[in-house]
Amino acid sequence: MKERIKDTIQDCNINFLIGSGLSSPFLKTLGNIEILLTKLDDQNITDTEKKVIRASLYKKFFEDAILKNPKILESDIDANSALKHYHDFLKSINSILLRRKSTILSKEVNLFTTNFDIFLDKALEDVSVEYNDGFNGRFLPQFSLTNFKKSRFKKSLHYDNISEIPVFNLLKLHGSLSWKLIDKTENSEIVFSSDLSNLKDIQSKIPSMEHLIDVQADSTVETLVNAVPGKVLDPSVQTFMEAYEKLSIVNPNKDKFRHTLLNQTYYEMLRIYSNELEKENTVLFVMGFSFADEHIREITLRAANSNPTMMIYIFAYSSKSKADIQSKFDSKNIKNKNIVIVGPETKEDGDDKFKYDLETINAQIFDCLLEKEDTKESATSDVPKEAK
Repeated sequence: MKERIKDTIQDCNINFLIGSGLSSPFLKTLGNIEILLTKLDDQNITDTEKKVIRASLYKKFFEDAILKNPKILESDIDANSALKHYHDFLKSINSILLRRKSTILSKEVNLFTTNFDIFLDKALEDVSVEYNDGFNGRFLPQFSLTNFKKSRFKKSLHYDNISEIPVFNLLKLHGSLSWKLIDKTENSEIVFSSDLSNLKDIQSKIPSMEHLIDVQADSTVETLVNAVPGKVLDPSVQTFMEAYEKLSIVNPNKDKFRHTLLNQTYYEMLRIYSNELEKENTVLFVMGFSFADEHIREITLRAANSNPTMMIYIFAYSSKSKADIQSKFDSKNIKNKNIVIVGPETKEDGDDKFKYDLETINAQIFDCLLEKEDTKESATSDVPKEAK
């Protein structure tokens, strides 16, 4: 498989689809919150009770997956541990692009992610690679899809030799905590918020638990509904909901963005994702993503069936997650047999020998590809000139 991946990287347009599993355990994944929010709309309870339950779920999600993001900027020890794996990943891919022999393909890589955390944003800046996140400007960077798909070249100081520089395109499909929407009279704009100040505002407005219900990992919509009678819609709950829903992210309830501009941006980025997968000779590496998102799953499957020159490698975190992903991609529906789901090796007792987290994927796949190239180059350099 590693040999196949090495050959594929040499000759293909490179894309990654990155999910919340790569930022774990520093940030928790959705768990069953998306399911609970989706089922909540179908419950035969009052609007007030639905709002209390929804606010309770938002609070749980905010504290688990959003609140700790500022620590990524503050050199927090636990955040730095996860951030280092992102650093290593980007350095490896950058080196692979630099060594790629093909002069026909551009030295670009697309990082599609449903994560709205800032790990990738911070890591791209930390390792000083060329990247494009859709923003342009210095004092008030503004987002535009027209900023993507720009190649970059460097000219040497003395001889004017021109070489292409690897570029990472970061496309955050579900928005980002670093996005801030500014409504204007005529046009709205998405600007870059470097201090994540909106998170502090939301944190200050989290209601007391006396006005909410306790959400546990094993909570079901039935247990939440049974716990809500007697709760009233305190003004603090409404205030919290209004602040939370100003975040420029897709909330985990399969609803789209509430704002027209964000909604348009969401669908345009999905279109870019689809178009990139339709290109001839394309590879997609999927990491930390379970394909629970129906839109992305359908687009990916459709592209796999319509583009026989595309190859998809899905790295499943565990044997259990591999089986779950396999159930979403029925092999009978994959016409070109171009989706490979890679799970961890198992012991004799059936337990996993390891988990496919970002550190393991780096070590076993991308770093390994670089080591093979280094070994090959070293062996060639040891051959006498006459033999060469």
